[in-house]
Amino acid sequence: MSQESQNRSDVELNNRLQLFSGFYGRPWTLEQRKHLFARLSRLGLNTYVYAPKDDLKHRPQWRIPYNGEEAEILRGLIHSAKANNIRFVYSLSPGIDIGYSRIEEIICIKSKLDQVRMLGCESFALLFDDIECEMNETDRQRFSSFVSAQVAVTNEVYEYLGRPQFLFCPTEYCESRAVPSLERSEYLTTLGKELHSDIHILWTGPRVISRHITVAHARSVAKVLRRKPLIWDNLHANDYDQKRVFMGDFSGRPVALKNEIAGLLMNPSCKYELNFVPLHTFADWNACSDDASSVEPPPASIELEEIIKAVVIPSEEGGAEVAGNSQDSSDVVMAEADRYVAFSR
Repeated sequence: MSQESQNRSDVELNNRLQLFSGFYGRPWTLEQRKHLFARLSRLGLNTYVYAPKDDLKHRPQWRIPYNGEEAEILRGLIHSAKANNIRFVYSLSPGIDIGYSRIEEIICIKSKLDQVRMLGCESFALLFDDIECEMNETDRQRFSSFVSAQVAVTNEVYEYLGRPQFLFCPTEYCESRAVPSLERSEYLTTLGKELHSDIHILWTGPRVISRHITVAHARSVAKVLRRKPLIWDNLHANDYDQKRVFMGDFSGRPVALKNEIAGLLMNPSCKYELNFVPLHTFADWNACSDDASSVEPPPASIELEEIIKAVVIPSEEGGAEVAGNSQDSSDVVMAEADRYVAFSR
C-alpha cells in the first residue's frame, strides 16, 4: 500500500482501531448499534464496518435494493455514526453467486452502493469471504483466474464511486487458507499485483481465529499483498459456536504490530453485552505508544462501575434497562465483570 499515493482517502486507517460487525447470526438491534457508536467514540475508536452476514440484502439478496423503510433505518444508522465521529463503512458480499462477466451484475453492485451513498455513506467494502472458488463457463472464458475476476469487478466499482475509502476481503483471507502457502499463493500474489494500490485488503492472521498475530507475520503478508494488511480480528468472535464465549482482554498482538498494519478491525461477540471488556482493552492497546520494544499492552484500567454502565442503557421513561433487553445476558456479563475485576486486583 503506497504511503505516497495522492489518491489516498483523507482519513487514514493506519494505527487506528475499528469495529467490524461481520458475524453470522442475529444482527444487533438498531438501538444497540446506536449505543455502540457513542461507546466507540468515548473509547477513541473511529470506524464501524456494517457487514452482518444475516442481513439478507448484504449477502444472499445482495442484488435487491433496500425498500423505503429499510433505507430510512440505514440512513439513521449512518447519521448516528457520523454524529459520534464514527466512520460508517457499508459492505456488500456478492461472491456467493455473482456472475463476474455479466454487466448486469456489475450494474447491480453499483446501484446498490449508489443507494447507500445517497443515504450518506462515504466508505465501502466488497467481501468475497466464505465462498466457493469456482466460476461458471462464461466467467472462465472471460477471466484468466478466479482472483482476476474479483479484482476486475472491485477495481471497476472503486473507480465508479470516485475512489472512496474502500476495503476488500479476499477468499484466501488468512495464511491457513492460502493455497498452497502464503508465499506461493497465486491468488494472493495476483491480488497484490492487480488490485488498486489504494484499496485496503482484509486479513485475519495465521488462521481464521488467530490467538497471536506477530510483526513477522504482518511483514510477510505485506510483502505478498504489496501493502500493509488491514487486520480483521476474529479473536473475540463466536459465531462459529455461540455456546463458547471469549470475554477476556485483547491480547496476543504486540503494540509494535501497529506499525506493520493498515489498521485493525475487531469482529465482536454475537451477544452485544459481552463485548465490554474486549472493547475497552482493545482501546487500551490503541492508546499505547508505538514502541517497537513493547511486547504486550499494559493491563486495562477497567472499573466495575464502568462495566455496570456498559450493560445498562437509559430508557425512554427516564429509568434504565439492560442493553439488548436480555437479563440472562446481563447476569452473565456481571458475573464475568466480578471475576475480571477481582483477578485484576
